[in-house]
Amino acid sequence: MKKHINRFGVLTLQTTLGLAITGSAFAQSSVTLYGIVDQSVRYTTNANADNDSSVQMLNGAITNSRWGMKGQEDLGNGLSAIFRLENGFEPQTGKMDSNLLFGRYAYVGLSGNFGTVKMGRQTTEGFNLFGDLDPLTIGNYTANGWPYYLTQGYANNVVSYDNNSTIPGLDVGASYGFGGQAGSMSQNWYWGLRSSYTHGPFTIGGVYQQTRDLESHSQQMWGAAARYVIGPASLFVGYIGGKDSTGQIDGYLNDPSRNVQTGSFVANPRRDTIGYTGIVYQVTPAVTVTGAFYYDSIRDVNGIADNGGKRYTGVVVAEYALSRSTQVYGTVDYNKVSGGAVSELPGNSNQTGVAAGIRHLF
Repeated sequence: MKKHINRFGVLTLQTTLGLAITGSAFAQSSVTLYGIVDQSVRYTTNANADNDSSVQMLNGAITNSRWGMKGQEDLGNGLSAIFRLENGFEPQTGKMDSNLLFGRYAYVGLSGNFGTVKMGRQTTEGFNLFGDLDPLTIGNYTANGWPYYLTQGYANNVVSYDNNSTIPGLDVGASYGFGGQAGSMSQNWYWGLRSSYTHGPFTIGGVYQQTRDLESHSQQMWGAAARYVIGPASLFVGYIGGKDSTGQIDGYLNDPSRNVQTGSFVANPRRDTIGYTGIVYQVTPAVTVTGAFYYDSIRDVNGIADNGGKRYTGVVVAEYALSRSTQVYGTVDYNKVSGGAVSELPGNSNQTGVAAGIRHLF
């Protein structure tokens, strides 16, 4: 049994097994159990239509709680078989995040000198890019992670390729999700393409992806982002654009307590123009402070022509590492909406959230 710390600081236990192939040849296999338990208590203003405040115990502010298994088998000549199974859960209740056994990842694949090919449920290319190039690594509350609903997060029936930086500094990813609809190649499918390049302290990347619903209506997103590391500070800037004829993005972002009138999403697709900037500053080896600002200019909200709106969000997070596996944190976020975007909050056009939490990685 061996202990490992991965690049995200996750402590894992790895058991290495010898699997006999012939009397003198062995293939090395490993299976790793890993996860995050992140729990927070959050105070929110204007939390309902009457503008009452609320105090709730919620999943983590930045990292959703999860557990998973991943494995690798050495097939020789630099080739490995890999798999990953992962699900999210709510630590305050013990419930799964969805009705799926593995709602985050469920794939198998091959990895080698050519790169990595995976098949199964995976994150989209938009989520992959911005997960690396967002100062919050994509927040977990809707209040601090709403721009990334445009990426859809996960897709089913996907075959993907990543070059694993076989060209130094260049990371390329492409994926395709089969719709599974008889007689149609355009219903319920997904495809995406991303690329990023790192040179010293500077990383820049871009992405385009598209999904279609069962009526072949499309939701598209594209974007670009950059990160520059200077001493203890990492600086971020990014852009996300979107066009949605399905109504999904409005459905994700409208507050569930709102009775929202909608128009024609096909005739008046929602269009988002999102910009963001932020900084992550390592104050001491144990203390990290992050600040981020997001802005969205929206057209044709809820499928209604000329129904424009805007949303502004500011977030500050301070984290203190008690160990390599355990952190405590505090965070404040502020959201302001106007025009058609008022449907994204339950009451007044602004909302403030304050939270404190503890995160343990295993």
